[in-house]
Amino acid sequence: MVGLSASMLSALQAGPLQTTVDPLVFVVVAFGVFLVAAVVAPIVLLSIRDTREPTADEREQLETLAEAAGYEPRTVAVVETVGDQSVELSIRGPPGRRWLLVTDYVLEELDSETAAALLAAEAGRARLFYMEYRALAAATVIAIATGMFGGLVPFSDGLFVLAVAAFALFWGGRQLQFSADSLAAAQVGAESVAEAFETVAALRGVEPEAATWRTWFEVQPPLGQRIDRLRDRS
Repeated sequence: MVGLSASMLSALQAGPLQTTVDPLVFVVVAFGVFLVAAVVAPIVLLSIRDTREPTADEREQLETLAEAAGYEPRTVAVVETVGDQSVELSIRGPPGRRWLLVTDYVLEELDSETAAALLAAEAGRARLFYMEYRALAAATVIAIATGMFGGLVPFSDGLFVLAVAAFALFWGGRQLQFSADSLAAAQVGAESVAEAFETVAALRGVEPEAATWRTWFEVQPPLGQRIDRLRDRS
């Protein structure tokens, strides 16, 4: 039997093999996983929702709304609602493969001006990649927090970096949302967009919130602030 070399004996005596992973790897993985999950989740949710193709009359109505809003969706999916006042009109999916998701209540009960304004508002967000920006901002914050707890940066310094990054990213998100509202206002009129937002809020039984100190720590500006800015614009 061949004897063990001195180096092998010393390695065995030292105990089980240990490997170390660079904390930067954890940060990159956390960033990538969260970003992919944030982008893929809406697509998965859309695939499992009970939707149908629009009827001939609905398709004609949607074409009129799309022309007024200045946005032509790639695919349209209609959700049949149970009960009244179920308002949903949103654009989902990755760039180049966007879906327009709309409830039958929007097509049957809302007037064309309100529906077109809502579509223009969603189109503005899609054109400026607002949802993708939100996912990127959230993934960045998660990555910084992972770096803190992984020892990549000192905890005290990490808290400062995290606060500054979150403040800057959330501010950028709010400005992007305001720009999307401005695009909608340029298409259908600022007052039409503001009234559409108020109509949806009333149907949902909520009061549009105004801006407060908490707004500085949110990526999505409150609806009341968006309406006020639209009214100031008009």
